[in-house]
Amino acid sequence: MRMEFNRLVLVKRYLWGSLLVAIIPLALMAGLYDRYSSYLHDKLIVERIDGDLQTALVKMQGFLDTQIYHLENLADLPEFGEFLIRGKTHSASPQLTDFFYLITNSQDIYGAEFFDVEGELVHSIPTRSISTLSQTYNQLPIVKTKSVEILGPIAPKNGKPGWFLIRKNVIRLGEKIGTIVLKVRLTSLTEQASLLYRVGVYQPFLNTASLNTTFRQSFSVVGTQEIPGSLITTSTSFLPGWTLSLHSFGKDIADPRLYIRYLLLIFVALSAFGIVALFVHMSERLAHLISPLNEGARSIAKGDFSVRVSEDGPGEIKSLAKSFNEMSARLNSLIHTRVDSERRAALGNLAAGIAHEVRNPLAIISTTIHGLKRSEKDQNRKDMLEIINEEIIRTDGIVEEFLDYARPREPKNEATLVRDVLNSVVTLTSATMSKQKVKLNRTGDASIRLDVDSSHLRQVLMNIVLNSLDAMPDGGHLTIRTTRNESSGEILIQDSGDGMDDACLKKAQTPFFTSKKGGTGLGLAICSQLISANGGTLNIESELGNGTSVSLTFPLAKSDAQTKLTSRKASDQ
Repeated sequence: MRMEFNRLVLVKRYLWGSLLVAIIPLALMAGLYDRYSSYLHDKLIVERIDGDLQTALVKMQGFLDTQIYHLENLADLPEFGEFLIRGKTHSASPQLTDFFYLITNSQDIYGAEFFDVEGELVHSIPTRSISTLSQTYNQLPIVKTKSVEILGPIAPKNGKPGWFLIRKNVIRLGEKIGTIVLKVRLTSLTEQASLLYRVGVYQPFLNTASLNTTFRQSFSVVGTQEIPGSLITTSTSFLPGWTLSLHSFGKDIADPRLYIRYLLLIFVALSAFGIVALFVHMSERLAHLISPLNEGARSIAKGDFSVRVSEDGPGEIKSLAKSFNEMSARLNSLIHTRVDSERRAALGNLAAGIAHEVRNPLAIISTTIHGLKRSEKDQNRKDMLEIINEEIIRTDGIVEEFLDYARPREPKNEATLVRDVLNSVVTLTSATMSKQKVKLNRTGDASIRLDVDSSHLRQVLMNIVLNSLDAMPDGGHLTIRTTRNESSGEILIQDSGDGMDDACLKKAQTPFFTSKKGGTGLGLAICSQLISANGGTLNIESELGNGTSVSLTFPLAKSDAQTKLTSRKASDQ
């Protein structure tokens, strides 16, 4: 098992570690939560039921208090006392009649009845034909509260709704002169407890006293008389013998805990599956992202420092790819610099040897040739000696180029006017241009000053212009354009010559590479070296059959850059 574990990849190790770290605490948390939720559920259920029960009691008491308040207001009216004393022979005044209908104009009140001191019906709303009902009412259960009596309730029967009565004696000067009875809709009272009703869980019941103390009536929230289920809890009496109780439907209230427990188990399983799926996906994606880096590292190990990897990855992979490319570029630059330094050192030693071993004999030969030419009478031999002298000069020029490349002179930067250097180059090459029928076009701002070594710039421009003329032996167009940028100046040289293919373009600046017959291959290499030494850049674009474009960029001289900055500020103002 240990050996198999050691063979796992890093992502798989992280997977097992994450599963142990995530699932075990999650399972423990689920168990603790289940126990705590059971306790909390029971406690909250009890507290919620008690709270809802008290709220329902307050609403019921408030409903009764409202009806009692209306009854007391009516009993306190002076006109109402006179109306009861006069009895049936006198009808109520219009104002008193309006007040009667105002009190009874509610869906909670079925009607009102007014009795005199003898218990006979004086008036009713709506009007009733029965002359006395006091004995009928006295047969109902009666409870006293405050200054009134509650009679009933009466359950719904024969399609008629249930009701109960609120009765109050009318007192004047300490003597009873009559009675007021309000017939109240029973459902209006019971439905105050509807907030306690939970379908399939529990339901409230209004329990009232009866004439038979061994039997209590129970009414549901819709005012029907029913037999309650198992008792959960009951309230204190809000009227003598009247309570509100809560009964279950026969199901366990704590059933939702089992549902929550299953949900927790499913959540743990889904979490484990999600972690595995996530790590598998991460493993595949990470392998896909790291594979190019791995291949690139192998390529660098084989010596290919030009390799580059994609930088399109997310986050750290993108940063790693950038760092890898930077490392590859720096290694490539470092090795090329080291190789170039060693090559230059070797070439320097070789050039010194060549200069000593070749130029000295060449000087002696050249002196001898001049002496022979002065004493020679035969013209053919003079021509032969002249040819030998030209070859000596050409050989000396090759040695000179070799020395320039191997041991270049350090630049002496100064503010160099581009116009002067271009005029010098054009003057020296004008004869060749005329002979080859090459048309010159000079454009742009040649008045800029560059921070370069003037002799280096002249040598570079001369070499590039001569290369362009060599590419147009049968005539063509040569364009030299000078432009000023933010902090640099650009000299663009374009010709309409034969151009170069991609293979030649890549090797154009390589030492000793040439496509010209009799060339040394050091011209552009020396130019590239001189441009770099002067802080400039060289860019060559060419297409076979469509000419070549060479762009030289050098920093502006400080005086020229300051002049440009001053003129810009003036134009902005």
